[in-house]
Amino acid sequence: MTGKTIAITQFDGAVTLMKIDLATCAREFVPSTEVDEGKVAFGLYEIEESGHHAESIVLLATPDGPLLIFNDTLYHPDADETKVEIADQETVSHFRVLHRGTPVFELAYEKKSAIGLHPYARHREDVDFYFWLKSKVNEPDFYRAYTREIVFVT
Repeated sequence: MTGKTIAITQFDGAVTLMKIDLATCAREFVPSTEVDEGKVAFGLYEIEESGHHAESIVLLATPDGPLLIFNDTLYHPDADETKVEIADQETVSHFRVLHRGTPVFELAYEKKSAIGLHPYARHREDVDFYFWLKSKVNEPDFYRAYTREIVFVT
């Protein structure tokens, strides 16, 4: 993966793509019109901004199964050893990924509340990437879906 760049769509939209160099984890946001549709990798990203700081999470399909990239940390989840926790506190949700009980990554984000605004957004996992990931990370179908060749932009 050294020196290879992917482009990936956001969980709740396809207007802005994230380009990420898998060797350095350097990121760039570009309009979707800048990347040919056939060069967009299978996966999703989400970004949370608070003040002057932004944290991002990427879910990418790879030949070795799903890859999570948290800021600069790369992690291959395992159905038996990975757990995702979400704790809600009023308007903030706390997201944690654990490997054998040890935290790999965590962040706080503003609770997603768009249920009912779109006819297909009937459940929390329809609008909240973190909740969606929590509901999928221990399912065998998730690992089958996210095991495929990577499509590179460069």
